Amino acid sequence: MRLSIRALLTLWYATVVALIVFTLGLGVYFSAAWSVRRAIDSDLTSGIDGVTAFLRHKYDQNDIKNLGEELREHSALLPKAKLLRGSDARGVVLYETPDMQLLPILPASADGKYSRRDAVAGGRSFRYFSRICKAGPDFFLIEIGEDETEYALMLRRLACLLTLSIPIAAVLAALCGYWMSERALRPIHRITSTASLIDAQNLQLRLPLRGTNDELDFLSKTLNSMFDRIELAYGRVMQFTADASHELRTPVAVIRANAEYLLMEKPDEERTARGIADILKESEFMTRLVGDLLTLARADRDQLSLEKELFEMEEAFGEIVARSEILAALQEIRIVYQPARRVVAISGYRNDFQRLAVIFIDNAIRYSPRNSQITVATWSTADECGFTVSDHGIGISPDDQDKIFERFYRVDQARTQRDAGTGLGLAIAKEILASHMGRVAVESEVGRGSLFTVSLPRADRDIPQSADKMRPQSSQIDEGSKAFAIRFTLAREEDRLKIDKTSIE
Repeated sequence: MRLSIRALLTLWYATVVALIVFTLGLGVYFSAAWSVRRAIDSDLTSGIDGVTAFLRHKYDQNDIKNLGEELREHSALLPKAKLLRGSDARGVVLYETPDMQLLPILPASADGKYSRRDAVAGGRSFRYFSRICKAGPDFFLIEIGEDETEYALMLRRLACLLTLSIPIAAVLAALCGYWMSERALRPIHRITSTASLIDAQNLQLRLPLRGTNDELDFLSKTLNSMFDRIELAYGRVMQFTADASHELRTPVAVIRANAEYLLMEKPDEERTARGIADILKESEFMTRLVGDLLTLARADRDQLSLEKELFEMEEAFGEIVARSEILAALQEIRIVYQPARRVVAISGYRNDFQRLAVIFIDNAIRYSPRNSQITVATWSTADECGFTVSDHGIGISPDDQDKIFERFYRVDQARTQRDAGTGLGLAIAKEILASHMGRVAVESEVGRGSLFTVSLPRADRDIPQSADKMRPQSSQIDEGSKAFAIRFTLAREEDRLKIDKTSIE
């Protein structure tokens, strides 16, 4: 079972506090035990030094009567908990306190240092030291001990107290942590409750900011930014759906009306042919519209084309100009083509590039009057290349120039949809340019015409040392075009690229 964030915070807080109390408890216990042991050892060493000084003083004063009696008198001056035993060089015990009789003799260290021992006797704990001392001409073994029972009892009580404090501290920490986590998570609850109210009908709602510029404010700003994008995308979807429904409603109605008429009436051959022609025309329009919608759907998923290829711009653009001249002639419009006559390579999608050219030239034909001229040209610089399309049509107002690339937007709303197309051409052009890292500039004046300048990055601006790797494969060349290959050589003198065009048989 997964715990809630509040429960996890409470558990973590209680665990951390318990670990801190446990660590501090260990530190307090061992510090107290070390301090007690150090104090006892200091007392024992001082006791041995005191007995040694007492014996030496007696020898210096020639006041030695009975060493056992002298040690007994001296032991009376020691604290009640102190134990004393004195032995001569032969190991004969001269004097020992009653409690010291419970402990075995502790041999002294040969190097003159203190010997130490802990012992348990009679249900009590003892610690005692021994050392050889010299008083006058004689040597004595002096042993001093101390009853540690009270100290051990004190340490056990301290350990019990510290042990009990750990669960108590953990419980208190859990209660405090539960309360604190509720207060800490309260803003998140408000964010959650507000976010739950945001749906398709309330996309304008936003999360409140506390003005503290902390992590929660940053989270609210991030979510509000996401809601802004969702609202914009949802609005586009709704508008797109409405526009698509509107665009499809008329052709569907025309097809249905003609089909019903042909089924219900007995029209003559001319009326039958006209009805079938209308159905065919509307079907073609719907086919174009659905195709454009699918293209935009693929563009939204970054799936306009599968993989890039290397192609020559002017050759691909020239094919479109040649096809467009025929369509323009039907409208009594002349296309003047001004090629740059320079071989320029583009890395991209050849079909998409040609569709881009078709869109701009087709728009120029669509919105140009009869007996007018359209000028198309290719150009290139060191880093970029592209084409321009200039017409003498109806022009575009400054207010409309930012909107013409929106889906289903038309400058001349008075035109019928069949005359003005599907309204998706420039939107598709925008997506194609985005996939090629290109851009388009618009210059237009109402009543005088428009100039569209399309810019794309050149594929031959950053050629590696071996430019042969950039050659197009024969499988990438259209069969309908004259087969060619482009060989790149790096001109060291002017640090630029030269492109040689070679025919392939």
